[in-house]
Parts: sequence; structure tokens; C-alpha cells
Amino acid sequence: MPPRGRRSSAPADPLAELKKKGPRPLYAIDGDERVLIDEMVQAIVATAVPPHARDFNLDRLSGREVTVTRVLDTAQTLPAFSDRRVVVVENADKLGFDKAESFTAYIEAPNPSTVLVLVAEKFDGRTKAYKALKKAGYAVRFAKPKPREMPQLVRRRAEGLGIDIEPPAIRALADATGADIGAASQALEVLSLYAGNRAVTVDDVTRVISVTREESIFELVDAIGHGDRVAVLTALHTMLVVNREPPLRMLFMVGRHYRNLLKARAALDAGASRDAILAEVGIPPFLLNNLLDQAHRHSLAELVRGLGAVNHADQELKGGPLSSPRTMERLVLQLMA
Repeated sequence: MPPRGRRSSAPADPLAELKKKGPRPLYAIDGDERVLIDEMVQAIVATAVPPHARDFNLDRLSGREVTVTRVLDTAQTLPAFSDRRVVVVENADKLGFDKAESFTAYIEAPNPSTVLVLVAEKFDGRTKAYKALKKAGYAVRFAKPKPREMPQLVRRRAEGLGIDIEPPAIRALADATGADIGAASQALEVLSLYAGNRAVTVDDVTRVISVTREESIFELVDAIGHGDRVAVLTALHTMLVVNREPPLRMLFMVGRHYRNLLKARAALDAGASRDAILAEVGIPPFLLNNLLDQAHRHSLAELVRGLGAVNHADQELKGGPLSSPRTMERLVLQLMA
């Protein structure tokens, strides 16, 4: 017989389920999207324990500093002045709970008056404990979204934040921020302040978000095209360090720009009009001259090789630390060769 409070499978939309049905007694949350993880933990706390009772019923522990026994003892403590208590354990992958039979037993019969939230950058899915968590429906993994999923995610986040945004603006914002929920959320808040009481439009996104990043990419690729190593590394430093662009999002932008260059070069060779090229690449009209100037400086073969280098860098970034700028440095120097 399943323990009280258990649901047999992991929720497709854990946040929506939480709001509709209340919290599960146990969560093992990990993944690439720290923004979504933090949002989920905050929502669990807000749903499970009223503000006036959190001093007595909210424990935050670190898996680097406590033992499995301490975590389970805390989880078994009865709530005070509240129906539930919440125990949040960061770095829970460092607990070594896979070796603790007591934890396996807890998965089978979690305390129904406690919500135990285990948070990690990534749990080892091969372990017996994680498999048990997953089978019981307690494992929630927030993977990095694919670019094609971003418009829907942007729309949902705008609705959650109470921000009115037009459908074309949703697409423009998704393109501008790439597969980065955190960047999209920050951009939505900025756009909401910019638009005031009216709906956010695609022009707002272009003025506030897209243009700054597009111009930065144009500057970088301009420097690459001119073979100016100092200017290239300066532009790269500005984007990565000053503007704090995550390498993966920056790579997405460079790849998109090279695809636009390839489209423009092919269109120029075919004798297409400026209006036709503008419609094909989908950039603000005042950036078209710069794009065409850059396209004139590269052959189709050079641009295809450049996209190949971008794809290789993408595989390297996704296979290692995303915060490292070395991959981007190697890429831009390779593009200059």
C-alpha cells in the first residue's frame, strides 16, 4: 500500500501540481536551471508553511555539513503552530544517502507532516536511492530548455509575473535571451518597467533587450572579420565579464549571427533585394547594412566552416563547465584563422 501523500509518478509540471494539489512529502530537485529550482523551493515553502510559522517550521541544512541521520531526525520532528514543516537540504548529493538504509526506509514511508526537499546540482541517477526516489515520483529535474521551448516558457513566466506581453514580443524575447530562463525572467521584469501599464511589444524588446546584444555581436564579428585580435578579445571580455553573458547563450548568439551571415551571403549571390534579405534574416532594419558589409567579406565556404566551429564549441560547452570562457576564446580565435 503506497504511503500517505505519495503520487505514483513525477509531475509533468511540478509547480502547477504544487499549486493545485499541495506539496508532496519528499522532493529530490536538481537540474541545469537554477532559477527554476529556486522558484520551486520557494513555492514549496510558501505553500507548505504560513509566514508566521516559518521561524519554527523551516530548516535549511547543507549536505556538506550534516549527516543523513541529522536530516531524517529533523524531518521526523513535528511541526509547531502549523500543519507542516519544511526541511530544505542544499548540496544533498554530498550526503551519501545511497549508503543509508534509513533513507531508503524513509522514501517508503515519509513523514506526512514534513516536506523534505533535497536540492543538488545533479543527483547520480544510477544510485539505488535516486532510482527509488524516481520510482516513487519524488524526483524533479529541471533540464535546460531547448530554444524551441522558450516561447512557451516565456509566455508562462510572463503570466506568472502578471506581465502583459504580445505574442510577437514573446518570440522576440525568446530569440534575444536564448535557452536561458533566468535571463528571460530578468528581461521580462525590465520590459515590464519600461512598458508601464501597457502590453510589452516587439518594439520594446528590440529597443531594450535585443539591440544591445545584437550590436555587441556585430562588434565582435566585425573585429573577427577584420582580423583585429585585440578588438576581438576586448569585445569578448566585455560580453563575458562586463555584461556577464553566459558562454552558452553567447555561443547561441554567435551561431545565430553566422547563420544570418550565411543566409545574407547566399541571398546576395542570388541577387535578392534588400527587403527580401531583411525578411529572411529577421533583424532590425538599421542593422542590415552592417550585416551585408560583413557578408561581403566572407565566402559561403568560410561561413560554413565558421558554423562548424560553433557546433564544435557547443558540444564542448555542453560537455563541461558552462562558466568557462576558454571555449569562447578558442572559438573566436579559430574564426579569425
